[in-house]
Amino acid sequence: MTTGNAGEADKEQDYWPIEIPISVAWGDMDSLGHVNNTRFLRWFEDARIEAFRRIGTLELGPGSASGPILARVECVFRSPVRHPDVITSRIRATDLGTDRYTLEHQILSQQQQQVVALGTSRIIEVDYNTGQKVPLAAEILAALEEISV
Repeated sequence: MTTGNAGEADKEQDYWPIEIPISVAWGDMDSLGHVNNTRFLRWFEDARIEAFRRIGTLELGPGSASGPILARVECVFRSPVRHPDVITSRIRATDLGTDRYTLEHQILSQQQQQVVALGTSRIIEVDYNTGQKVPLAAEILAALEEISV
């Protein structure tokens, strides 16, 4: 017997509201003939910047009173990527708090037809002048809920 929770879990697994296709460049590879590990973090960043744009924090920066900072990023490499390929950098929000949230990342290889990396980015809202944590604005939290599981 299947419960409604199983269907919800499947939906959560498949829900990636932001997807960025990226062509793998020849220059992304290292001397070992596969994409350098640092590129995966850049692909995470590409999706993270799109998430910031969608939630309304992309225009924030040093001239702003407060905004997001990247507190931690983690990557689990599952399979090497080689040129030529097109990857899809996917992202969604989880673990929403009053002053922080986590962005989950997934990198898919078109050539391999599989997930080649998973990761997380921990984002904290800070006052840029003091460096202290501050609460997320209500409109930012609402926008984060739109891209969260």
